[in-house]
Amino acid sequence: TRRAAAVRGRVHQRPEGVQKATLPPMPAPLLARFTGCLAVAVALIAPAQPARAWHDDGHRIIGAIAEANLSPATRAEVRKLLADLPDYSTLATASTWADQRARQQPELAFLASSHYVNVDGPTSGRELYRQCLAKAGCVALGVAYYSEIVRSEHAAASDRAEALRLLAHFVGDVHQPLHAGRADDRGGNDIDDLGLLEYTPVPERTNLHAAWDGGAISLRMTRQGWDWSRYAEELAAAIDSDMRERWPRGSVFDWIEESRRFARANAYLHADGRTPIRSGEELSEAWYRHNLPVVEQRLQQAGLRLALVLEELLG
Repeated sequence: TRRAAAVRGRVHQRPEGVQKATLPPMPAPLLARFTGCLAVAVALIAPAQPARAWHDDGHRIIGAIAEANLSPATRAEVRKLLADLPDYSTLATASTWADQRARQQPELAFLASSHYVNVDGPTSGRELYRQCLAKAGCVALGVAYYSEIVRSEHAAASDRAEALRLLAHFVGDVHQPLHAGRADDRGGNDIDDLGLLEYTPVPERTNLHAAWDGGAISLRMTRQGWDWSRYAEELAAAIDSDMRERWPRGSVFDWIEESRRFARANAYLHADGRTPIRSGEELSEAWYRHNLPVVEQRLQQAGLRLALVLEELLG
């Protein structure tokens, strides 16, 4: 590898490895119908970024929160669609399929750009759409397209099941702040050789994207003695009526803009909210505690919004 020290993480699409991370607990409209041509999806679209978000546990947590918020009828429809692959038959497990299986299949290599979108500043729906087309896709197009396959009355059941697994994953991806990070550092992947408390025991190091993808989550679970299922239960139970009112479904464009703002205000900075994080530095306990609430909020929002999307598509 290009680093001398061992680096914790996975290599993603364009970006490189992702790491696991953990942070302390935080107190705490499906997209506009994409019918006909991709132009309609433009309103929902956002720019693309690097890597797979949240690592497996983060995606499982989002899927579990979503399933807990489905109506019985929609939950049954989801389970029926996902029954074709026993290892991925719940939203929690299905949401990991895009990373665990799809990435291993050469015929699905085209999906790589659907996990992220690079956003360097405020943008418009037109510019985001142009960027997505120029880069052979982005997470906004992935969410919009696979939503319509799940909704379709004519697509084969196997295609709808695959689309549901991809949709669950991409909705999670778009809520990870650095999946709408800057292009010049590939969403934080190139800010590397970082230490993150007990997540990076010597000689391991990580990169910034990985710290957000999984580092904070891993630290939180390890310190609490939780597995992903317990963590999902805790986060789901913390969602109150006020949060539901403040976190509407919105569109893919909205979700990307939220992530872009969190990336600018939190992801690229130390805990003081002013000092940029540089390669080779240490992410402190203060960094972890400052950003855990953001990580947990984005997990909760992704789960709630995935449920709202599926209610519209399948309810």
